[in-house]
Amino acid sequence: MKRLLPTLIASAVLLALVLTIAELEPQRLADTFAALDWGGVALAFGVYSLSFLGRGVRLAMLLPGVSNVGHLTSISARHTLLAVVLPFRSGEAALPWLLHAEAGRPFPEGVSTLGVIRILDLMSVAVWLLVGLAFASADDAGDIAPRALIVLAVLVLGLVALRPVASRLAILREGEGRLRRFIGESAAHLAAQRTGRLVLAAVTSIATWAATYGACWYVLQAMAAPEALGTPVSDLTFAESLIGTTGLHLSGVLPLSPVASVGTWEAGWVAGYAAVGLDLDLAATSALVGHVIILGYIAALGGLGWVCRFRPSPEPGA
Repeated sequence: MKRLLPTLIASAVLLALVLTIAELEPQRLADTFAALDWGGVALAFGVYSLSFLGRGVRLAMLLPGVSNVGHLTSISARHTLLAVVLPFRSGEAALPWLLHAEAGRPFPEGVSTLGVIRILDLMSVAVWLLVGLAFASADDAGDIAPRALIVLAVLVLGLVALRPVASRLAILREGEGRLRRFIGESAAHLAAQRTGRLVLAAVTSIATWAATYGACWYVLQAMAAPEALGTPVSDLTFAESLIGTTGLHLSGVLPLSPVASVGTWEAGWVAGYAAVGLDLDLAATSALVGHVIILGYIAALGGLGWVCRFRPSPEPGA
């Protein structure tokens, strides 16, 4: 508990700062929860579940023959839960650990796979941000579009250069020292990835993030009743939500993310939706309500991943 105390304090301070700046009204927050469209919340959960399946399919593409898609989806769901809930993104270590413990894969392979996944995630977020900027009003785009294009270009170039660079680093696995060998073995796994596999994983990642963005849109629309957030939210277009929700996703990659992303989640969401013209108090209210709902999705799907592991049956004589 003593170790968690600093992160809990940081979360509370950051959250209080965001809500103070936004001048959030507690009554509006209560009214929004009371007026939620639970049909919309259920629809959002279904769409969000597709994104978890997409992560499992992507993992199967990057690790062919390691296990079945059901098992890899279970691993991915548990990894996502731990990465979101544990402080400082320490839960990211769950992916290589689970791949080692349940699929017998070496840690360097799991670490290199995680690196590729995060590059694909950032690339997908950049793609959907650009889609949002392309279809939203010119005022929303501002100077964001050129920066997003630069980021996307850098990520695509990084993905293209991944295998050549990794093949050069693979020689380190023959050197002395555990760290050098670990880096070399991780690089050797990256160098062994086929271009076609990486392309398919990239396409799957973009589709997966479409489901994630779609779920956030449906969650936002579930708050659009007149007695909740009303017309300012119902008037937001899907293109504008792509821009707004990107703020949340970018805040999620911060290594300083506190427990359950409390504070950073709200800051990212508020910044994103303020950029498309939503009032700060409405953005803060939707951030808090959305955080509770989507964190519930992640907990439910991650918990299901612990229960339903779909592990492959052992081979005869194994």
